[in-house]
Amino acid sequence: MKVYDLTRIMANDMPVWPGTPKPSFTKSSLLEKDGFYETRVETFSHVGTHIDAPSHILPGGKTLDEYPANTFWGTAWVLDVSKLGPGGLITPGMLDGFPGADFLLVSTGWELYWNKPEYFGNFPHLAPETVRRALELGVRGIGVDTMGIDPMTDLNYTNHFIMFRAGRVVIENLCNLAPIRGQVVNFAALPLKFENSDGAPVRAIAEFRDFPEEKEMETL
Repeated sequence: MKVYDLTRIMANDMPVWPGTPKPSFTKSSLLEKDGFYETRVETFSHVGTHIDAPSHILPGGKTLDEYPANTFWGTAWVLDVSKLGPGGLITPGMLDGFPGADFLLVSTGWELYWNKPEYFGNFPHLAPETVRRALELGVRGIGVDTMGIDPMTDLNYTNHFIMFRAGRVVIENLCNLAPIRGQVVNFAALPLKFENSDGAPVRAIAEFRDFPEEKEMETL
């Protein structure tokens, strides 16, 4: 068994959605002066590796704090579309091998452009028909290793609305998906819990077992 951290580290100079202020992390208490360290954290809710609730853009949509905790935990299939070039379209046929899972995680390889201008560019993206197909297959959330589930040019947020009208969630800015491409893993994206949350940073992790749990228990 191995656990993979799929989360971007948050920092003052990290990339954010164009127009969103960057987060701020400042020491408000110092060990030398106060006897302890304490950090003042200021951030918008859709920064770094984060999860979107329907209320993000859907009038009357559910907030994250209205979901039970098990919404954010389950199995996930990591779809490998890393051979697609810029602007590549992820089509419904690419889900034909879907083995059954609670989440669909899409590994485009675009995470390599993190902290570069290209990250905000023409990344591979899901066709709306593919999002609808994923919903038909029963996923409760889709995660991507890009800035968003919609291309940067889609200001109608088509894929977001498809997901949110179905009551599903979206996880964005994942990383470190390459080692688990094509695998079914245990996955968690646990959001910071605050009232009326339209989105929140998450600590996203994946657990991959390369042999059955029963065999692992035999080695303990």
